[in-house]
Amino acid sequence: MALSTMLVNQLRAFEAVGRHGSFKRAADELHVTQSALSHHVRHLEQHLGIALLRRLHRRIELTDDGRRLCTECSAGFESLERAVRQLLISDAQDALTVSIAPYFSAKWLTPRLGRWWARHPNIDLQLRHAYQPADFLHDDVDAGINWGHGRWEDAEVRKVLTGEFVAVCTPALARELAPRKGLAALARQRLLCEFDKRHWEEWFRRAGDTSSRRLDVVLIDDSHALRRAAVDGHGVALFFRGLLQDDLHSGQLAQLLDVTVDPGAAYYFVRPKGKPVNAKVAAFQRWLMDEVRRAPFA
Repeated sequence: MALSTMLVNQLRAFEAVGRHGSFKRAADELHVTQSALSHHVRHLEQHLGIALLRRLHRRIELTDDGRRLCTECSAGFESLERAVRQLLISDAQDALTVSIAPYFSAKWLTPRLGRWWARHPNIDLQLRHAYQPADFLHDDVDAGINWGHGRWEDAEVRKVLTGEFVAVCTPALARELAPRKGLAALARQRLLCEFDKRHWEEWFRRAGDTSSRRLDVVLIDDSHALRRAAVDGHGVALFFRGLLQDDLHSGQLAQLLDVTVDPGAAYYFVRPKGKPVNAKVAAFQRWLMDEVRRAPFA
């Protein structure tokens, strides 16, 4: 016999009341009034033609028939809830979850997502932002795009974007630091970087400065904050060459000299080592590398 929606609601109300032994606690669980629960149970008893509860002065008791029905209802609802949980887990497994460095996501990947969705409208892409490389042993992710040295034992890697740094500042400050003033004028500025103060020492060496002058270097360990400090004119920043094109073209930042510093790190696409590549990961990797070939810088 097919169960109507009304009968299912009545059974759910009765099961909660019988399990708790209380209309109040059952009402709290189901977020309905005690009166509504009482009506459901009375209508269920009328429909079945049997008494399910004994309504005593301060408590209720299940009849023998009520106890049998309550046990079967509890088992049935638990089975349904388990089936729904399994469906939700299965649906989550159908998603493609990518761990990604936040600044790279904002500047490089996110502006290109329209082309990803146009090519793969049926793949449920989930982006999980993280500053650390993807940990495939502990994190529930399928792949990653992360900053680092690229030598991760548990991952197969492919370089997405090189990590060279260049010196940038506001155009107004760049005009003040015209080449004719020399590197000494730059060395007197507040110098900003994200990872290691020695990167500025390397930049000056590559620029031809052999002096051992002391530099005023400030570490700002977040790419968004470092870029903002440079845009606001707080100093000269060493910043990712590959993620500066919009700022250079818009005139928010200007590059000083054609000098680069290699920090020994880059942005890499990573996936679990030794694990078969599923279709979703393979599709994302193909699209990603197509984007790299189309326009590597952002």
